Amino acid sequence: MKFKDTQLQECYERNFVETIGFSDELRQVCAGLAVHDFFQMLEGPHSERVHETVQMLTSTDLRPALREWYKRWGADMNAAETAFRDHLSELTGERFGTGPDTICNPS
Repeated sequence: MKFKDTQLQECYERNFVETIGFSDELRQVCAGLAVHDFFQMLEGPHSERVHETVQMLTSTDLRPALREWYKRWGADMNAAETAFRDHLSELTGERFGTGPDTICNPS
C-alpha cells in the first residue's frame, strides 16, 4: 500500500514489518488499522491522515482481506473496535462480521 502522506507511509511500513504470522494481505489490514488508530489518537477522527487510512482500508484491493480480518477477529473486539468496524461497514455497504451473510453489497 502506498499513502500520499509520508508520515502515514513510514508508520504503515513499520507496522507492516512488525506484523508476522499472517498473509501479506492480512498484514496490510493489521498495519492499516494500527496506523488509523495511532493517527486518530494524535489528530482526531476528522484528520486528513485518518481519512486517508480509511480510504486505504476500504479500497477495492484490500476489501477481501478486511472481510477476512473481521471474520477471524470480529468476535473479540472492544466497543471502539466494533464502532470502527460498523463505520467501515456503512462506508462500504457491507456488514463485516462472522456470519456467512456478511456481504450486503459486494464490490
